[in-house]
Amino acid sequence: MSSKTGIGSSVRRREDSRFLTGNARFTDDIRIPEQAHAAVLRSPHPHATIQTIDTAAARAMPGVLLVLTARDLERDIKGPIPSFSNAHGFEIKTSDGRPVADAAQYPLVRGKVRYQGEAVAFVVAETLEQARDAATAIEVAYTALPAVMEIDQALAPNAPSIWDEHPDNVSVRWQGGDRDTTDAGFARAAHVTRLTLVNNRVAPAFMEPRAAIATIDDASGRLHLQAGCQSAHGLQGVLTGILGLSLDEIRVTVPDTGGGFGSRGSVYPEFVLVLVAARRLGRPVRWTAERSESFLTDNQARDMVMRGDLALDGDGRFLAMKAEIDWRHGGYLGSRNVWVICRFLPPTMGGVYRMPAAHTTIRGVFSNTTPHSAYRGIGRLETNYLMESLVDQAARELGRDPVALRRLNMLTPADMPWISPGGNIYSSGAFGANMSRALELADITGFPARRAASARASQLRGFGVGNYIENDGGAPSEFAEIVALKSGGVRVHVGTQDFGMGHDTIFAQIVSQHLGIGFDDVEIVFGDTDRIKRGSGSHGSRSARIGGGATVLGVRKMIERGRDLAADILEAAVVDIEYRNERFIVSGTDRSASLAELAVYAAGRGATLSGEADFTTPLEAHSNGCHVAEVEIDPETGQVRLVSHVVVADVGQAINPMIVHGQIHGGAAQGIGQAMLERVVYDPDTGQTVSGSMMDYTLPRADDLPTILVELNEIIETDNPVGVKGAGEGATSGAPAAVMNAIRDAVASHGGGHIDMPAAQEQIWRALHNRPDSNDDNR
Repeated sequence: MSSKTGIGSSVRRREDSRFLTGNARFTDDIRIPEQAHAAVLRSPHPHATIQTIDTAAARAMPGVLLVLTARDLERDIKGPIPSFSNAHGFEIKTSDGRPVADAAQYPLVRGKVRYQGEAVAFVVAETLEQARDAATAIEVAYTALPAVMEIDQALAPNAPSIWDEHPDNVSVRWQGGDRDTTDAGFARAAHVTRLTLVNNRVAPAFMEPRAAIATIDDASGRLHLQAGCQSAHGLQGVLTGILGLSLDEIRVTVPDTGGGFGSRGSVYPEFVLVLVAARRLGRPVRWTAERSESFLTDNQARDMVMRGDLALDGDGRFLAMKAEIDWRHGGYLGSRNVWVICRFLPPTMGGVYRMPAAHTTIRGVFSNTTPHSAYRGIGRLETNYLMESLVDQAARELGRDPVALRRLNMLTPADMPWISPGGNIYSSGAFGANMSRALELADITGFPARRAASARASQLRGFGVGNYIENDGGAPSEFAEIVALKSGGVRVHVGTQDFGMGHDTIFAQIVSQHLGIGFDDVEIVFGDTDRIKRGSGSHGSRSARIGGGATVLGVRKMIERGRDLAADILEAAVVDIEYRNERFIVSGTDRSASLAELAVYAAGRGATLSGEADFTTPLEAHSNGCHVAEVEIDPETGQVRLVSHVVVADVGQAINPMIVHGQIHGGAAQGIGQAMLERVVYDPDTGQTVSGSMMDYTLPRADDLPTILVELNEIIETDNPVGVKGAGEGATSGAPAAVMNAIRDAVASHGGGHIDMPAAQEQIWRALHNRPDSNDDNR
């Protein structure tokens, strides 16, 4: 094994060659003989009842093979797409004693539409054009209902009910933390800072639109789904429940996938529909979303109004924190969504600070908007944004330096292990060192001179800090199997899921390091329920830590199995067999056998040289770091320019620093996008989606971003054999606070008012000129 390809090496991603040469195989690239094409008829209304659906004309059109409505599906499905709101392991105890709403969604509308774009009918035809034409020929008689769009509107007395069984439009009331201790902290406070923030709704905007292809084995009737997702086994498990099948009756494989972000972790209606259609027709059925469909139906995220209070003593030390959150999650509850919010948001209260007490209340609110799912940094971004915004606001109110106020309250290595007010256990972290280094890289000492230079040019300049911490983990167990090949090298079956993160490279590096073989001699297999026995997929920044842990344990077990085989073939005692760099050696001799030789020997006995393992860790790791942003604003126009952005991140051991840097660049871009540009907008009166295309929904482009400077502070995590924490979400979690604090710093220097995300040009201009904020009409 070359030291240039093991853990810690910036090996070029080996999957990139096929991506850059057009040889990738995304779902829509797959072509299957006799495939049919599907289109979805979607509701133009966000809230309506369906009186009748007339499909006669569509069924008679050329090329049409199948038309499905909710009534046609009754014999095919055994239940809705589950929300798991009250399932074992995901129960949430509500503060008012009511069960969490189980607002599960059926693949096609049953009677009542709850968001614009909801699937009403599914058409399959010989060609895509025929399917689309037939879908438009379906006549649906809707009775439009008042669209319930805003939180205040949904919670108003006598508001239209989205679900009859939840007439107040509240899905969950939850509280966590120690209320009494928190109240006591506020009672003795010398100063209390209060702040209300809008955490804007965002759309995932995958590089590759969602797609699915279903086939059926003519002989066995076994179904096969090919689709981009975040867990092949998770998708398989839910689909079997919906369709009333066993695991053996559905295979799921995942082709190359262009982005996940949490939103691709859900079971979408189209996955069920293509399987039903393939089974009905006995031939392959494919579907690919249009961008316009994606903006209506891909699960969205964030969308909270957050009211935060911070209590400080006379010296500026934090005493307690409160958060009251209204969460507009849409017309349905996605898979485990309530559990995810309550599991990840409240435990992060207090951030990287010595916060003695905190209390959180969360109220879920139904609305006629696209449903939510987990999204990069879920819960952590929201809490870190609130915490860091409160610190800056407190510093302004007290006339204190915001960096000094942070230092006064920041946890130190001597405080570890630290239990946060929400129950997180921080085992390691050099938070002060992260911030100091980020400030140094951002040249904070030169900022006054830069601000003065901007002022001479009639520009405003702002500087913002955003510390972050996040509980990485997700499912606490993962599977891996390592198989030695007769031709040399090994094949690794791992239960995590790649959708752009470089798993083919980093898992090969882990095996290369721990098995002592060449990087190119490691083949990685993931995303196939037939080839991989089990797996939990990728979410919550878990893949390298938990999947990597399973891989290392699998390597160790394969070596132990190899020692037994080598003892046989070399006629030696097992205790005398050593393993070094592809060879099993009899200690003190020149007798040895290679991995390939032992693989051949095992095959001759009807066996394999392999090792499989499940790695489980009961705790969560906590990646952390600091973002520092600097902006310049033209006060005449409100135009803002992000001048610089610095990230210092503790991800534990960086398996591949170059890939980690890329993850951080991408994550920071998503966080910056939310802070400055992105926002799903609905017409408040009609409920129609206004931001329904790339012309209307503003993603950050290369020229919106500076060169993002990244430095790693690698503090090894001891709970896993790879030493990693997490790298996928931290950059997204920390970026909004830093950028918004910089913008508010610049605006405050001019006497301007409060700014919410996204800090678009018009809003900044209004804040600088004390004009009413148009964002107030639609948050």
